[in-house]
Amino acid sequence: MKLFKWRIVPRIELEKLRDLSSQETQSPAVRSARFDNPELNAIAKDIVQHRAALQAEIYALQQELDATCSDFAAAQAESAEAEAERKEARIEHMQTDFIAAASHELKTPLAGIEALGDALQMALDDGNLEAAINFVAHIKAETSRMRSLTEELLDLSRFDENPDSDSVSNLRNAIEAALIMPRKTAEAKRLGLRVCIDNSLQGALLAKISPTDLSIILDNLLDNALHYTEAGSIELSLAQGDSKKLWQLEVKDTGAGIASHDQHYVFDRFYRADRSRSRDYGGTGLGLSLVKKAVERWGGTVTLKSELGKGSSFIVELPIA
Repeated sequence: MKLFKWRIVPRIELEKLRDLSSQETQSPAVRSARFDNPELNAIAKDIVQHRAALQAEIYALQQELDATCSDFAAAQAESAEAEAERKEARIEHMQTDFIAAASHELKTPLAGIEALGDALQMALDDGNLEAAINFVAHIKAETSRMRSLTEELLDLSRFDENPDSDSVSNLRNAIEAALIMPRKTAEAKRLGLRVCIDNSLQGALLAKISPTDLSIILDNLLDNALHYTEAGSIELSLAQGDSKKLWQLEVKDTGAGIASHDQHYVFDRFYRADRSRSRDYGGTGLGLSLVKKAVERWGGTVTLKSELGKGSSFIVELPIA
């Protein structure tokens, strides 16, 4: 901006300057014709120059903004693609690990059956009927274990499908059916087996879950409690949650309990807190993983409270139908 001496400008000249600012820029010759005040002409010329420079700067900034937006959109697309690739890689890695673990678990009973078959053949060749009968019993046990593992693997595969949202189960009926076999096992081990259903709950107790998935939950939690409890009792209880929108199903035992460092992993596939004992009763390491999958696919939760040597409590929350 040029420096100049200030003076009082006549009103008519100010009006002419105002007219200039509201019209398109004229050539210097035209301006000279309209104004006879050199200082005002200089101001007008300076304003025009600044206006042109400002417009050029605005245009440059707009171009820069457009380029930045384009780069940002490209970065977002690249990030989404990279995230999709990472997710796909994680899924592939999980599937590979699962297949490897499943193959290992299936090889164990198969190898046992093969070895027992050879031993059985030798016992029959030697005429040792007692040994042969013993080997047959072991073969049946290994076959049963392999069948259980195969069924559980099929259940896990089924959980990848979307559930039928209209499915509803009667909890009272499901609990009664699930207790038939556990009662016999509890009696054989001289364990107490109690069922506690809140007295205020009457009639059909309906939950948003398929009967098959509910059976998987109850069977595996009761089976887990029975195999890890040598003395004391097992209690299955049912109540409404505080929100009155969830059922709270709990299986509590006085068994071995689970160490704190193992509790985070008990719902992982093929994880066994005590591998030696799991092998003794033919556990596959999939039971609690099946429970978690079955619960979560219906919008529920499962939590564990346990203390080593004092027992465990598994609490399942399912939506009320």
